[in-house]
Amino acid sequence: MSYPWKNLSPRDTLMLTKLDIISDLDVSVLLSLYQPLMGVKSVSLYLSIKEYLSASTSKELPLSDILTHVDMGLREYYEARVKLEAYGLLKVYKHKNNDDRYLMTIEIPLSPKQFFNDMMLRMMLTEKLGERLVSELKEKYLKKYDSADEYKEITKSFHEVIDFNMENHLEAFHSIDTLEQPRNPSLDDTILKESDFDWDFFLSGLNKHFISSKSLTSNIKKLIETFHLIYSINELAMQKFVLESADISSGEISEKQLTRIVHSHYLGETKQQKNEIKNNQKNSKRAEQLKAKGFKKEESEILLHAEKMQPYAYLRSIKQQKGGYITSNETWLLKELVERSPLSTSVINILLNYILIVKNAPTLEKNLANKIANDWAQSDVVSPEDAMLKVKGFYDTANEKNNQRKQRPRRKSTYRSQANSRKETLPLWAKESDEKDERLSQEEENAFREKLKNIRKQKSGDE
Repeated sequence: MSYPWKNLSPRDTLMLTKLDIISDLDVSVLLSLYQPLMGVKSVSLYLSIKEYLSASTSKELPLSDILTHVDMGLREYYEARVKLEAYGLLKVYKHKNNDDRYLMTIEIPLSPKQFFNDMMLRMMLTEKLGERLVSELKEKYLKKYDSADEYKEITKSFHEVIDFNMENHLEAFHSIDTLEQPRNPSLDDTILKESDFDWDFFLSGLNKHFISSKSLTSNIKKLIETFHLIYSINELAMQKFVLESADISSGEISEKQLTRIVHSHYLGETKQQKNEIKNNQKNSKRAEQLKAKGFKKEESEILLHAEKMQPYAYLRSIKQQKGGYITSNETWLLKELVERSPLSTSVINILLNYILIVKNAPTLEKNLANKIANDWAQSDVVSPEDAMLKVKGFYDTANEKNNQRKQRPRRKSTYRSQANSRKETLPLWAKESDEKDERLSQEEENAFREKLKNIRKQKSGDE
């Protein structure tokens, strides 16, 4: 598994450009309509680029300046950037001869009317916010004048006012290059071209009922495709929704009714429930993948947990479990690992787990953490599974060495042999007691006994 942000570097050079003035209305639309879809980080990146171009139409700077300004690492920056690209707010070009240089052109958001006319964007926003909030936003941006029905429009057209003979200017007109197409094409038109919805199968099922293919207008088809992409509705389920939304007498499909039915079905559950279902499905699928790769259940749980959390939150949870706290040195070390190392956040989490849980170290030791991080980076460890295999490799190597020691023929203790052959320097008292024990001769012993006998007689006579 490869990570595209691995090829980025804070030393990369960016040439930022803009072709249009970004108005306050554009910023308002960005915050109200685009932010729920892209997230805060993408909007922050967009506004930062806008700020860099506030005084000019172009500016060259290193990527590190952008990263510092938006307080992001390379991964966060890349994920925020590609979302801007996906929604047509940023165009990115790579230099043909220099891989470290990029040209980035910031684009203006769609107008509110264009946004709500784009079925894909409108449906995605409804899926995020719900119908009530989307209706409030439509009223905010597309509100009509209350008394408009009391008036009749008498606005003059261009040809009624301006006398302009086109035939006199045809030659000059053809010499002018064709005007540039709009830079922000409809999102649903762009995405729907790649749709895999099987219309033949869908229509064959409808023909058995009272709905004819003629009632499927281009707008209805676009709506069906949009729901198919957003909610992954298959052809059979879509037939059911379309039948429910059709008028019984005429067989006409109501766009409004179809939208209400689908939203009622998919947005009826709370977002939390939907997210839990999605996460459980994702975790189950991931657990099966890890099992197929030979990881045990406990190891899979560690890997899944490492993939879900950011490193600082992961470190905090470990410290809380152990009853400790994060030191300032650990905070700086973690920041350095995230920003400077090419390791993904999940791999960094496995590194934290190894040092603090497996080795049971009380704190992150900088030299050890950097040594492991460098080893993993140079060994192309790009996924948490790779990191887990590295950790298991450490212990396999250690166990192998221990087994080799046990299998070696046992020799006499070097310590004992040395102790037995060593001449100790004895203390004075030991030397004295170690001298030759010379006993009394028989004559000396008899003389001693006779002397003792005389002493006893003398003592008894005095009494």
